[in-house]
Amino acid sequence: MYSRKEMAMRANIYLIEDHPLMQKMFREFLERVADLQVCSMAASAQEALAQLPTAGADLVLIDISLPDMSSIDLLAKLQATLPTLPCLILSGHQEAVYVQRSLAAGAKGYVAKGNPMELVTAIQQVLAGDSYLSELMRMKLGVLHR
Repeated sequence: MYSRKEMAMRANIYLIEDHPLMQKMFREFLERVADLQVCSMAASAQEALAQLPTAGADLVLIDISLPDMSSIDLLAKLQATLPTLPCLILSGHQEAVYVQRSLAAGAKGYVAKGNPMELVTAIQQVLAGDSYLSELMRMKLGVLHR
């Protein structure tokens, strides 16, 4: 949980994305947001598991589709090893089953790729100690409140 004073400092985002072009785009976008910076990136779950304990991350942004391990398995491992580190799933999949599995595995939120401002909102909410689901995802899951 972050107070307003702590949020004035730049939050460290750890990005797990296997596509180099997407990594570059997300990094450049996030670095332009005043209170965010990318502290490190990984292209695979195994790489992230090796780096995260010493990365100084405040939040992990995880692509739902990774080459070496499902993001659900990665979330479970992160919950076991770094239980206080919030994770936010970033996905092109908007089916409810992906959202349900991600949340059940410990994700603090689920945001669709393609809407940069929603990504910023999701990151800010999760850093503040809340969870995040877009209105569309809440409707699909039958969740009426945030």
